[in-house]
Amino acid sequence: MANPDKARFVLRWQGEAGEITRPLPNGEYRVGRDVESDIHVDETQISREHARLTVAGDTVTLQDLESSNGSFVQEERIQAAELHVGDRFRLGPVYFELDRAEASQRRLAISAEGTSIVEPSSPRSNATRVLPALADTPEEEGVLPSRLLENETISERDVEAAGVPVTVTECLALGGGLGSFMWVDYLRNSGVSHRDITVVGTDPLPHARYQRLCQNSQIPSHERLRSNSDSCPDNVWGFPGYAAREIFRELGKGRVRTAATSLWSIFGEPAIAQTYTPRSGDVFRSIEREAERIGWARMLKVGRIRTIRKTAEGRLLAIVSVSDDRRRQHRAYSASTVHLAIGYPAIQLLPELADYRERYDDRQRIVNAYEPHSHIYDDLRKRGGTVVLRGRGIVASRIIQRLWEERKRQPKIEVVHLHRSRLTEGHRDGLARRMVDTEWEFQPFNWPKSAWTGEQRQRMERASMDERKDLLATWGGTTTADRRDWKRIVREGLKAGWYRPEYGVVRAAEPAPDGRVHLQVSNTLAGGGTLDLVADYVVDCTGLIASPDRAPLLADLVGTYHVPLNPLGRLQVSDDFEVLSMRHKGSRMFACGATTLGGPLSSVDSFLGLQYASFRAVDSMLDTAPRGLRSLQGLYSARQWLRWARGVAP
Repeated sequence: MANPDKARFVLRWQGEAGEITRPLPNGEYRVGRDVESDIHVDETQISREHARLTVAGDTVTLQDLESSNGSFVQEERIQAAELHVGDRFRLGPVYFELDRAEASQRRLAISAEGTSIVEPSSPRSNATRVLPALADTPEEEGVLPSRLLENETISERDVEAAGVPVTVTECLALGGGLGSFMWVDYLRNSGVSHRDITVVGTDPLPHARYQRLCQNSQIPSHERLRSNSDSCPDNVWGFPGYAAREIFRELGKGRVRTAATSLWSIFGEPAIAQTYTPRSGDVFRSIEREAERIGWARMLKVGRIRTIRKTAEGRLLAIVSVSDDRRRQHRAYSASTVHLAIGYPAIQLLPELADYRERYDDRQRIVNAYEPHSHIYDDLRKRGGTVVLRGRGIVASRIIQRLWEERKRQPKIEVVHLHRSRLTEGHRDGLARRMVDTEWEFQPFNWPKSAWTGEQRQRMERASMDERKDLLATWGGTTTADRRDWKRIVREGLKAGWYRPEYGVVRAAEPAPDGRVHLQVSNTLAGGGTLDLVADYVVDCTGLIASPDRAPLLADLVGTYHVPLNPLGRLQVSDDFEVLSMRHKGSRMFACGATTLGGPLSSVDSFLGLQYASFRAVDSMLDTAPRGLRSLQGLYSARQWLRWARGVAP
C-alpha cells in the first residue's frame, strides 16, 4: 500500500467546489471519468480511462490512453511525456499542475463537517474526492502566490518580493508564433533594438507550430501553401515575392520550364493561369533566415504564459512559468507595449464524432486532419479500406490528394465524402459569384483578394460590428483552391467510383462488428431516410477553434478585465488592432490573428493579414513610440530593405 506521507509529488486541479490536491507516491495512477479510476475527475469531456500517471522516484510520466479529447502538455497534444515540477497539463478541458509534496504538506480541505486532510490510503480504493473548499496554498519562493492575482492591479515590487524576478522591457510579444514574429520583424526593421524586445513562447522557431499543423494535414515541404507570392512573412516589403525568388532559383539550376511555369502564373493569374502559391518548405526556410537576421533567439524567452495583469507602476505584466525538473519557477515580464498572438487554442471535432471518441476511447479510427494520423495511410497502403471525409475546405482537398497518391500503390482505397447538403451555387456579393464544380466552391485564397488591400478591406473598416458580421458571412464560407490537379482527381474518382459524395448528418457512431466504424446518417436530401456507412477511418477536416474561452490565458483576461467580445465571440479590437479595454495609464495591448476575427480585417488569419495587423499596430505606436521606433518609409525604408537583401541585421 502506498504511503502518502512519503509522496514526493502532489497533483492539483480545480474541481466544482475549489482546488483539489492529490498526493502521488510511487506507483501508477489511472486518471479518468470512471468512478473506479485512481484519480476520478467528473467531467464529460474526459474519457473513462483518459490517461496514466507513473511516479518512479524523481520521475513522473504522463501517457495518454487513446482518449477522445486528448492529453496536452504546453498545449501540444502528446502520447507520452515526462513531467517536471511546475508543469501544467490538460486532459480535455481540465488543467492539472504537478508540484512538490513539501510545498503542500499538511494542506487541509475544509468541509461543512469540519477539517480533513486529503490523504487517500490507496490509489485505487480511495479515489480523490471533491471537497467544497481548500485552505490557502503555502507560498513557495519563486512562485507567484495566487492571492496577488486576485486583484486587477498588482505591484511589481510585490511580485519581486515573492521571489519572482521582474524584467522590464520596452516591447513584449506574447505567443512566440508567426503573429509575434511579424510584429517583432516590423519593430526591428523600424529601428527598435533587439535589446528592447522580449518574446515569450514555447517553441524555439516562430513557425514551429504552424509547420506541425501543415505536416499533420498532409502538406509536406514540397507542397504549396494557400498563400500569395507577395505574402512574405520574412519580408515586410513583400518584394521580391516568393514567385520571383523561385523563378531565379530555378533558372540558376537550369530548370527553364519550371521557371517559365511560375512566370506564366504570376502574369496570368487568376483569369488565364492557375494562381501561384509558394512551397511550404521555401516559406519556412525564409522565416528561419529572417529570424536569425533580426536576432530572434536573443529576444526569445521559452516559457508558458500563465496570466496578464496591470501593474501599479503603469505597465502590463505577464507571469510566465519556466519550471524545470529541479524546481518550480515563475518569471515576470513587464512592458508598456504588449502584443498578444497565441493562435488557435484547440482543434475542432464535430460533436457526433467527438462523442464516439469519448464513449469508446478510440481516436485511431476517427481523427481531426490537424492531428497526427500517419497510421491511417500506413494501414490503407497495406490493406486498403474506406475513408469517410467531413468538410469541403482546402484541408479536405489535400487529404483527398494524399489518398489518391496512396491509391497508386493500393487501389482498394475508397473515399466517401459526407456533406450536409448539395452545393450547386457559390456565394454572391453583388454581381460577383464564386465558381462551383463537382460540389466544391473555389477561390484562390481564403478570402477575396481585395479583403487584404482594396475595397473590401475599406468596407470592413467603415462597417459597424454587426455589419462586419454580415460581411464575413457573405465573403466567407468554406472554399478550396482552384487547382487543376485537385479538380482532375475528384472527376477521376467520380468516374471510376472510388470517390463518391453522400449527404446527411451523422446521428450516431458506434463500432462495427469487424472493428470498423458504423455511422448512422440522416439523409438531408428531399427523399429523407437513413444511410448506414461503414468505414475504416473517419477524417474530420472542419478546422480549428479560436474561441477565447478555450484558451485559459484569454479566458482569464476576459474574466478579469471584462474585455469585450465582438459579435463573433472573438476579442474586440480597434482599427489599429488595439485591445482598448487593456489601456492602462500609458500602456497598451495589441492583438492579432484568429482571435480577432470580426474586427477591421477579414483576412486576419493569413500571412498578409498578420503583417497588416503588425503594420497598423506599429504605426499606431508612433504616438507613444518605444525607444528607437521610426516610421518605415522613404529613404530609411530603402536602406532597411537593402540590409534585408544583403542578409544584414537591421
